[in-house]
Amino acid sequence: MHSPKDKQWFTEQVRPMLDTLYRTAYALLQNDADAQDAAQSSVEQAYTALGSLKDRSKFRPWLLRILKNECYRILRVKKRVIPFDDLPETGSQPTDTLDLKTAFLRLSAESRLSVTLYYFEGYSIEEIAALLREPVGTVKSRLSRARKTLRRELSDPEVSHAEN
Repeated sequence: MHSPKDKQWFTEQVRPMLDTLYRTAYALLQNDADAQDAAQSSVEQAYTALGSLKDRSKFRPWLLRILKNECYRILRVKKRVIPFDDLPETGSQPTDTLDLKTAFLRLSAESRLSVTLYYFEGYSIEEIAALLREPVGTVKSRLSRARKTLRRELSDPEVSHAEN
């Protein structure tokens, strides 16, 4: 059981992170309800495991790592299920228009997570590497590839053909 002081400290740490948790989860899960569930579940897991956190100054990356693991757990479960709404309609045609959100959602889950943490949440490349437990070079190349992909997909089709 946690002391009232621990509960207060935990609440003070989590409150300012709620939007970050949701946006990060949404970047991976691409679904509002799942993102909310993942954020809530990660906060619950963190509270339960608070005693295992040895260095409280590392609370933010610790909680984000818990969130990332929870998101990947949800993705593993969802991979086995194909929602009826996701089945293509008979005779449906793909659209030629592509917006930023659609292009962003086409990135790999790892790229979406890195882009969200770097551009929307303001984490440094080194912080992202530590959080994801990956080399700095991997994060840098993932961000670079994501930028190139977004630039290519969002550019005028005539321009992108001229570059190839």
